[in-house]
Amino acid sequence: MIRYKRFFITCAAVFGGYVSAQGSPILLGSYGATSPNLGVANTAVTYNPLTSTVNSGSTSTFDISPGAVWHAALPNSSWVSFNAATGPTSSLVVPNGDYIYTTTFTLAAADAADVATLSLLADDTVSVFLNNTLIQQAAGPLGPGNAYSMCSNTGPNCITPLTVNLTGLQAGLNTLTFDVKQVNGVSEGLDFSGSIDTPSAVPEPASLALFGTGLFGLVGLTRRYLAAK
Repeated sequence: MIRYKRFFITCAAVFGGYVSAQGSPILLGSYGATSPNLGVANTAVTYNPLTSTVNSGSTSTFDISPGAVWHAALPNSSWVSFNAATGPTSSLVVPNGDYIYTTTFTLAAADAADVATLSLLADDTVSVFLNNTLIQQAAGPLGPGNAYSMCSNTGPNCITPLTVNLTGLQAGLNTLTFDVKQVNGVSEGLDFSGSIDTPSAVPEPASLALFGTGLFGLVGLTRRYLAAK
């Protein structure tokens, strides 16, 4: 009986190690300075009034509603803006120009090598920088190929999420900067959601082999134990 117990404990340990090796992703997402954190690792989005077209005199940001016009907010995020009335449910017209937002997050050295992606929505469009390096260029100018009927007709825009790779993560503090570009007037806003996940989430062949061997052995011992009874 003791032999069976030891084997069950061994299999449980192998299974537990296999599951724990998968890890949990580090989540990123936009939310306003006055809003609760939605379970993400980054700080609330802040506004840079000094480098933006509209100098509000404040770094505060607010959650805004996408209404029925923009795509719904992405997982673990909210649409945000420097002004609570800049969304499509308001009549406020935002001047054409650049609106600069930032957020920061801290990574352990091991997490800096992880696989990371970021999904984007913006009105009218947005350029994204990670640690001052451009990782996504905004859509092109207003013209025959892009009428900006609501927001940009090509991504990044407010209708279809665009997912990009986050390359250039570093141990310690990381800074994401968003240059939201207003091209054809009216509404303005930003929404993003991301995930930083360990590459070991893909099981190693040796781990799978060990786990499989344990399962086969467990089945065999269980049959022998039942037969003996």
